[in-house]
Amino acid sequence: MRMKGESGLMSEAHAADTFIVNGLDASDFGDVLIDSLRAGKVGACLVSSSSNGVGLFQSLDSPHHRYLNAHPDRITLARTVADIERARSEGRVAIILGLQVADMIDEDLGQLTGLHAMGLRSCGLSYNVGNYVGSGCTELDQGPLSRFGVAFVETLQSLRIAVDIGGHGSEATAFDALRHTTGPVVCTHTAVRALRNTPRAMTDRLFKAIADRGGVVGLAAFSFFLVPQGPGTVADFVRQLDYAVKLVGADHVGLGLDFILGKNYTGPVNDVATFPPDAYPQQYEGWIYPTGLTDFTGLATVMDSLVKLNYTPENIAKVMGGNWMRVWREVWGA
Repeated sequence: MRMKGESGLMSEAHAADTFIVNGLDASDFGDVLIDSLRAGKVGACLVSSSSNGVGLFQSLDSPHHRYLNAHPDRITLARTVADIERARSEGRVAIILGLQVADMIDEDLGQLTGLHAMGLRSCGLSYNVGNYVGSGCTELDQGPLSRFGVAFVETLQSLRIAVDIGGHGSEATAFDALRHTTGPVVCTHTAVRALRNTPRAMTDRLFKAIADRGGVVGLAAFSFFLVPQGPGTVADFVRQLDYAVKLVGADHVGLGLDFILGKNYTGPVNDVATFPPDAYPQQYEGWIYPTGLTDFTGLATVMDSLVKLNYTPENIAKVMGGNWMRVWREVWGA
């Protein structure tokens, strides 16, 4: 079988060679996630959530590092793009550690140095509601970075940690972060507000601002960010990818699927201030993903869909992972 692309034919071999990178995932860091990554042929994934219920970097016991050390044949911690490329050559999945928010440091910027030494390579600013750094996307009163927030993003850049703006943070904070940083910044996981008007989705204006800085925006597969009710389909996710590519170009769009594999949420949402009804379903049973894209094995269908939209093999490779590799290499410096 051969798949038709804009500049000729995309062979199955070319598709198999496409290096897939997930720019952020919220799954529990354990066997369920790793099995799915390997089954979906994902080569690198930024992990941002718990391991056995313990938050990333929230314990000196560090279950994340213990899990990494216990499975050296399957996964490895990546601190550089060279590490990712080495893992690829060895047939292992590269794991990048990133925080969606760094509230655990309070106002102690010195802790970022220690977190970087432990592997932190990407960091968000706020998570839906405001904190010491800036305001969140679900707040009614949204504003710029605080004075501490300015020092925070400057410290991230001095450590060569990717600055993750937008998404959970407010756009006022995001645009201020752009004023106080240089070079590429990212949004690890969001949606297209022009297609789905929810506070967690990003405006075209911010998409363009991140692209203008050479950054990349990851698109999430969380159903409520794609459709107002029900699971939606792979086509709904691809519609957002395609919109973003047409808006800012194939060099600035990637995957930030934000799965929650290995987590068993049930019942009503217990923090409505952080997860209000215009941004999230109010029963955890509604925290679902599109039919055909409930885990990483669905990415084969995403790639097929891009082929049918006449994406070239080169542009498919960029969206599926190449853009994260490019930006990380520039930000991390190796």
